[in-house]
Amino acid sequence: MKKTYSEWISNFLRYVLLAGALLYVVIYFFLVFSRIQYPFELMWQEGASVDHVKRIVDGYKYYVSPSLEFVPSIYTPLYFYISAFVSKLTGIGFMPLRLVSFLSSIGSFVIIYLIVKSETGRTFPALLALCLFAASYKLSGAWLDIGRPDSLFLFFCLSSLYILKFGKSASAYILSGVLMALSFYTKQTALAISLPVTLCVLLTNRRCAVYFITTLAVFIGLGSIFLNYKYDGWFNFYVFELPRTTPIFTRYLASFWTKDIISPFFAALAVASVYLLTESRKTDRKTFIFYCLVATGMLLASWYSRLRGGGYFNVMFPAYATVSVLFGLGVNQLFETSKALSSVKLNIAHSVIYLICIFQFGSLIYNPFSQIPTEMDLEAGKLFIEKMAQIDGEVYSPFHGYLPILAGKKSYANQMGMRDVLTTWSKKHSQIKARLIDEIKEAVREKKFSAIIIDSFEPWYPYDMDKYYVKRERIFDDEKVFIPVTGTETRPEYIYVPLDNASIN
Repeated sequence: MKKTYSEWISNFLRYVLLAGALLYVVIYFFLVFSRIQYPFELMWQEGASVDHVKRIVDGYKYYVSPSLEFVPSIYTPLYFYISAFVSKLTGIGFMPLRLVSFLSSIGSFVIIYLIVKSETGRTFPALLALCLFAASYKLSGAWLDIGRPDSLFLFFCLSSLYILKFGKSASAYILSGVLMALSFYTKQTALAISLPVTLCVLLTNRRCAVYFITTLAVFIGLGSIFLNYKYDGWFNFYVFELPRTTPIFTRYLASFWTKDIISPFFAALAVASVYLLTESRKTDRKTFIFYCLVATGMLLASWYSRLRGGGYFNVMFPAYATVSVLFGLGVNQLFETSKALSSVKLNIAHSVIYLICIFQFGSLIYNPFSQIPTEMDLEAGKLFIEKMAQIDGEVYSPFHGYLPILAGKKSYANQMGMRDVLTTWSKKHSQIKARLIDEIKEAVREKKFSAIIIDSFEPWYPYDMDKYYVKRERIFDDEKVFIPVTGTETRPEYIYVPLDNASIN
C-alpha cells in the first residue's frame, strides 16, 4: 500500500529523531575513548581522587585527623575503595578511576532504559529516555566519565529504584535496600533520596516495606557506627559534621529550578507532566505515587547539593536522570493517547510528538571537541612534570596533589579537602582547624618545600608564605594550555621558592 504524505512525514521525523538522539550516545563513547587515558586532570579535583586511591592501595587509613600529609574528602569512601581495587590491576593513575565512572554511567543508561521499557513495554520511548540523559552530558558538567564518585552513586541509586519498582518479592526489597545503602556509601546524597523513597514504600506496599526499611537502617545505620568506630570518630566528622558547615548559596534557591531544570528541559517537562497527570487520574495510583516521590527525592537531592556549598553541575545527575525517565514515559503516554485518532490525524499527532522531541534534543547540542584535551595540553603537562622533576627536594602543589607524584615527588594534602576544614565556621571544630593551620605555618617557616606551586584561579597561598617564599617563575607562557576541560578553569601558574634560594637546582 502506498504511503500517504502525512505518514511519510511522520516516519521521516521519527528517523530524524532517533538518529539525532542516538548521536548523543555515540558522542559520549567518542569522548570517553578520547579522554580516558589522558594522563593529567580533566578537572582539578581528579588529582585528589587519585591521591585518595593511592593512599588506600598503600595501606594507610582513609579517615584520619586532617594534616598537611592528607585530608580526605567529605564523601563516603566506596568509590575510592572500588577504584583502588581496579588500580591494583591496572596501576595507579587516572584511567582506573575513569573506567569505574564510565562503566557506572553505562549501567545508569541501561537502568534508565529498563525502567521505561518495563513500564511501557516499548523500546522507542525507552531509547529516547536513555538518549536524553546522554544528551545532558555537557549540561551536567561533562562529568559522567571522570574520576569522581557521582556516576557510581547514580548507578547504585537507579538500580535500587528499578528493583523497588518492578520487584515483587521480599528478596527484591532487601536487594533494593542494599543497593540504596551502597549508593549512600558512595555519596551520602543518597540519604536525601532514600527518605521520600521510604515513604513511597510505606504508601504502596506496606507488607514488603519492612524489608526495605530494615535493610536500609541496618546497612546505613550500623555500617556508619562501625566505620566511625574503625576510624576513631573521623568518619562522622567528614561525612556528617563537616558538610553541615559548608556555606549556603542562596542564589540557587530559584535559579536551580529556572536555569538548571526548566530552561534546558522545558519540552521534556511538558511531556513528562502528561504522564504524571494521566497516572494521577487512575484508580490505582501506586505508580503515580512512586514516580512523584522518587522525583521529589532526586530533585531535592540535586537542589540541596547546589545550595549547600554551591555544588557544580555534576550534582544534577539525579535530577536529570529523573527528567529523562519521566520524559520517556510521557512520550509513550502521548502515543497511547493518540491511538484513538483516525489515520491522517494519527500521523499528524505523531509528527507533532516527534517535533517536540527533536526540539528538546536539538536544544542540548554542544561542541564535543571542547571537552577533549589538546596535544598542546598534553605537551605542556609533560614539560611541567619535567620541570618539577628537576627541582631538588619536595614540591607542594595544593590544588594538584597527584602531579608531584608523576615527577617522582611526594604528594601532600589537597586543597579540596583542606578547604572544607579551613573554612568551617563550627566552634566545635575550631581546634581541629587550628591544628591544621599551625602545621601549615610550621612547614612554611621551616621551608620544608623546595617549591610551592600556586594555582591561577582563586590562588590559595599557605599561611605566612610571603614571609618565607618568593615567586620564582610563571609555569606556562601560553594562556590557554593545561586548563581542565571541565569544572573550575584553573591550572598550576607560579613556582615559589624559599627566599634564600635564588635558583632551583
